[in-house]
Amino acid sequence: MPWVEVSVEVEEEAAEAVAEQLHLHGQGVAIEVPFVQPSLYDDAERDPTRQVVIKTYLPDDASADLACRQIEAALWHIGQLRRVGPLLTRRIAEEDWATSWKPFFPVVHVGRRTVIVPAWRRYRGKAGDVIIRLDPGLAFGTGTHPTTRLCLQAMEALVRSHSRVLDVGAGSGILAIAAARLGAPSVTAIEIDPQAADAARSNVRLNHLTRRIHVCVGSPDDTGGPWRGRWHDLIVSNVTARVNTRLAPTLVELLDPRGTIIASGILVVDLDAVAEAFGGAGLQVKERLIDEDWGALVAGRAG
Repeated sequence: MPWVEVSVEVEEEAAEAVAEQLHLHGQGVAIEVPFVQPSLYDDAERDPTRQVVIKTYLPDDASADLACRQIEAALWHIGQLRRVGPLLTRRIAEEDWATSWKPFFPVVHVGRRTVIVPAWRRYRGKAGDVIIRLDPGLAFGTGTHPTTRLCLQAMEALVRSHSRVLDVGAGSGILAIAAARLGAPSVTAIEIDPQAADAARSNVRLNHLTRRIHVCVGSPDDTGGPWRGRWHDLIVSNVTARVNTRLAPTLVELLDPRGTIIASGILVVDLDAVAEAFGGAGLQVKERLIDEDWGALVAGRAG
């Protein structure tokens, strides 16, 4: 099937909001953060002279024009706050659809030990590295965005050898895999998008963690989900401020009384509102983490 590739250049601070809108209308999303061209072995540096490019893909049929108009309308509103370039489209063949973004994904070091290595690159590991091999496909989560970095940094300090971890909004599976690599024996990853869930399962297999990570399609508040009826020592919710606010009571129900929640995907200006939502559900914010215009909350019960 031929596809229509829809792309837009944006400020990095607007990338997540724009990606969310493209995700509503298209088949998956690719966030291309521009790097100085790396070798197969090397880390890459962010190229400050170029903008982030967000892409999604539409079936090349009668619905494509309407979807483009809806995307443009949504981006107009975001453009009142941040720089958002014009929407560009091009038709591409099926075989080009899932691979055109790969040159933009380098080896990424996060925190003290975590190293995210694209499946098609080679990496010389060092002692103590926590290596995550990843082929995100058209799913969220490559480790380059501040929200993912914040979660990974917090997880390095919070995951224990006995931790039961719940990953909400799993995307490519990067955080679930990180939890298992850091020692968690049991990880449940929840993803509402079936295509992203497939990407997460593929990455779990790539990292040989199928016995420790269970990827599910759904939302935490689905009453029949296998994550219900049990407590989790650590919940990582890297979604949006709005979704974290809505899910706060549900996530607290799923949290062990001594457990911790990492809530990310939140613009700094929205941190207070999300903290208030978790406070109303019975948690106390223990720490606020900031990376550029993005923030994360580390919360648990008082005491």
